[in-house]
Amino acid sequence: MYLVTAEQMRQVDRMTIQELGIPEMVLMENAGKAVIDFLKETFADLQQKTVTVVAGAGNNGGDALVAARYLHQMGIAVKVFIYAERELSASAKQNYEILSRLPVKIYQLDSENSMHLLKVTVNYSDILIDGLLGTGISRDVTGRAEQIIDIANRRSCIKVAIDVPSGLNSDTGEIWGRCLKADYTVALAQPKRGHMLNKGIKYCGQVVVKDIGIPAEIYDKLTLNCQIIDDTFLKSCREPRNRTSHKGSFGHLLAVGGSMGMSGAVTLTAQAALRTGVGLVSCAVPEAVQLHVAVNVPEAMVQPLPEGHCFTEKSIEPLQELLRGKKAVVAGPGMGTGEATGTVVEEIILTSRCPVVVDADGLNTAESWLPQISKVSVPVILTPHPGEMARLTGLETSYIQNNRMAVAQEFAEKHNVWLVLKGANTIVAAPDGRLYMNVTDSPALAVAGSGDVLAGMIGAFLAQGMQPEDACCCAVYLHGLAGRHVAETIGEVSSKASDIIQAIPDILMR
Repeated sequence: MYLVTAEQMRQVDRMTIQELGIPEMVLMENAGKAVIDFLKETFADLQQKTVTVVAGAGNNGGDALVAARYLHQMGIAVKVFIYAERELSASAKQNYEILSRLPVKIYQLDSENSMHLLKVTVNYSDILIDGLLGTGISRDVTGRAEQIIDIANRRSCIKVAIDVPSGLNSDTGEIWGRCLKADYTVALAQPKRGHMLNKGIKYCGQVVVKDIGIPAEIYDKLTLNCQIIDDTFLKSCREPRNRTSHKGSFGHLLAVGGSMGMSGAVTLTAQAALRTGVGLVSCAVPEAVQLHVAVNVPEAMVQPLPEGHCFTEKSIEPLQELLRGKKAVVAGPGMGTGEATGTVVEEIILTSRCPVVVDADGLNTAESWLPQISKVSVPVILTPHPGEMARLTGLETSYIQNNRMAVAQEFAEKHNVWLVLKGANTIVAAPDGRLYMNVTDSPALAVAGSGDVLAGMIGAFLAQGMQPEDACCCAVYLHGLAGRHVAETIGEVSSKASDIIQAIPDILMR
């Protein structure tokens, strides 16, 4: 499933109409029926509901008029309010003419009296269908449209937006002055980027994607570079393992991290990697924390590094030896930000012969090694949260949060790395410009150590032979599902990082 911009969706529509000859009226009919299908699936007592439909002048309004016709045919009490600053689009006008020949109450929102009638009607409605403004909006909502949205937002009825809530920027998830706060958004054909970004997460409510009859071949002709991560990425993880396999068949991961007071981070990384199926884990840690890590991860081989409490330049030589024969490395969890940390990470990425995941404190010392990244001959995966991304780029955290996809894409292309920008709807950016978004997240993941767990999962998939892109997508998807599982079984408030690890086997078994 793709995550598209408004312009990409317009291209898809044009090609469907012009190259395949599917009329716009057919697509509009399918869109309106898709909304009805959603309502029937969601509300078992739909026949007993009263529905108000608000339609604008564009094709989004036309979709709403089709939905109103189907509701009437089902015997459902429906009233339609139309607000049009301009002439209705050709297809919307045709559907208006069809609807006007039926005994459906249609009102024009062109006076204060009609606005008052809308208030009264919505007060007694169970469901409001929003077809006022679509993806084509490009300026702040003002005037009567603003008043209509305010009326809707102040009422307690269930609000269902067609494609995007009116007033939402469908590309960025920002608000055009005012926005309808939907309980559900029926995304037509493909989800829009704005559904998953910024304020769109809040204003769209639950997003449900519905097919409107556009063949897959149309999407194949376009360069759509952003996908939603789905269950297909986990397919290989669920395949039965060969009976003749052994621990060496599933890779050997080296986890480099830990320091006095922060040994738990590398412990979580190792535990998560083991639960994600890696065959062998070695942990390279300062000598002072060796016992703690060994006791808490008895399955791992824990190698002490010289000079006690933290990483020093004397750590480099034994690390070079430990890098031999490994299939993947995770560097950074709990390493601390001592003077030598950046030098150690730089040595790892320059001398490693396998993929390297840099996380946590490894990222916070990037000024030491990022200038050398062009010399690296192996895949490098960076896993920053927004604060770490701000330090990597020199940008404000607020700017990064408002431009997550663009920032991730630009950084990954510039530095030839795979970037996992964590947060609500984690972004995976590949060096060639492709983007992936994960939507299986949960507030249960917002706990200390959650990022260490994710780093271990990515490392485990890399060690088992996955390509960096697949490893990142699999890990963030599985991590999100585990977070949801924890929220359902333990609760969002009481969750901790080790709960995420314990949920992994249940997800993979299912």
